Amino acid sequence: MPYQILLVDDELTSLAILRKILGIAGYEVTTAQNGEEAIIKVKEKKFDIVITDFNMPGMSGIDLTGEILKVEPEMIVILITAYASIKGSVDAIKIGAFDYLTKPLNREELLLALQRACDKISLLKENQVLKNKIEQSASQESKSDYLTTSEKVKTILREVKTAASSDSSIVITGSNGTGKEVLAKYICANSKRSNQPFIVINCAAIPEQLLESELFGHVKGSFTGAIRDKKGYFEIADNGTIFLDEIGEIATQIQVKLLRILQEKEFSRVGDTKILRTNVRIIAATNRHLLKMIEIGKFREDLYYRLNVFEFHLPSLKDRPEDIMFYFEKFVEDYSVIYNKRIKSIDQAVKDILLKYTWPGNIRELKNIAERVTILSEGNIISPDLLPSKLLYNNKILIETADYNTNKETIVKNFEVNFLMKYLKLYKGNVAATARAINFHPVSLRQKLAKLGIEPEMIKYN
Repeated sequence: MPYQILLVDDELTSLAILRKILGIAGYEVTTAQNGEEAIIKVKEKKFDIVITDFNMPGMSGIDLTGEILKVEPEMIVILITAYASIKGSVDAIKIGAFDYLTKPLNREELLLALQRACDKISLLKENQVLKNKIEQSASQESKSDYLTTSEKVKTILREVKTAASSDSSIVITGSNGTGKEVLAKYICANSKRSNQPFIVINCAAIPEQLLESELFGHVKGSFTGAIRDKKGYFEIADNGTIFLDEIGEIATQIQVKLLRILQEKEFSRVGDTKILRTNVRIIAATNRHLLKMIEIGKFREDLYYRLNVFEFHLPSLKDRPEDIMFYFEKFVEDYSVIYNKRIKSIDQAVKDILLKYTWPGNIRELKNIAERVTILSEGNIISPDLLPSKLLYNNKILIETADYNTNKETIVKNFEVNFLMKYLKLYKGNVAATARAINFHPVSLRQKLAKLGIEPEMIKYN
């Protein structure tokens, strides 16, 4: 099926010429003569790429790009302008445009930009399919077993399995990155609510004034911006499970409403007096000491004891060293599939370094490093030079075969990788924009990225 392109330009002659060029090249083209018309068409039909003129009456190309990305965050947008400027290109890239071309358009340049866009779309789709397969596999595994080789965690899991079959509320404690959400999903998967909604809410990530509305819903007019009635998560997740991550961060007012749900199974939306009922199981998690918070008046004692029917503490990764290589090897295997690598082994020096590191970021940090070394690997062995410098030097760990040149090469490579990854993420994987920002020739930058094993299209950016 040909790629679907929306072409936006207020000049009819330019619109007709571009439509003919793209049609001959095999693309299916829809046109719009202004930004407002383009937004309507984006909402009505699924497009792969939007090509828009920069300067148009009414809504500009920059404004249109911003509005389109609100509707379709993954949309590829290419801006075209007759008035090239550094500020214009930077603004375009910052707002999320994939590329920025200048008039008069060179046919080959346009088609090359489109080919790059299509390549990115293809890679992202393939990447998503592979990730879905891995997540599905992990989900199936979680129903029968929790992946660990730690005897400490296995002891916890025996009680967790029993608690999972009940409807009682559960509190999971542990440092950031220890896998509290994974354990919550495991509990849900092994419960009688496994086929019902499972909703994850990070209480620390939602502003206090919005969290109450997110949890319990609101009625129209209850506060500024409440333009319609809205269901909250406790209404949506009826008969399912809600995972309240970082529960220690919630305000006292919301704690009172949570207590009412635990005691009476009822609540009301913000701004409403109508009583609603819900049959939701609550699993809460925190990295804070709730009993100490009770002592200083930051957490309600009655809520704590209502929640804490079962409490499970996940040990930090440094306290379960047998899981370090177990998880690392699994993550490398998973990322090898995603990034089409053929990793066959891990150097013994790498294993020694990983086992000696203290892992302040726990499993989450380990997973990120596994992704990094898989991306950077050019052969079939994970070698020490692929590891971040903090693992090699901050802990005074030296590679056994290291000499002056080896150390120098490792430091330089780590600098290049960290520097380039930073700016590629900033410019959303756009090599041309990154090259302009760091004063590097685009061709040379592409060669450098290839040498380092970095694929811009595969970078995960925020």
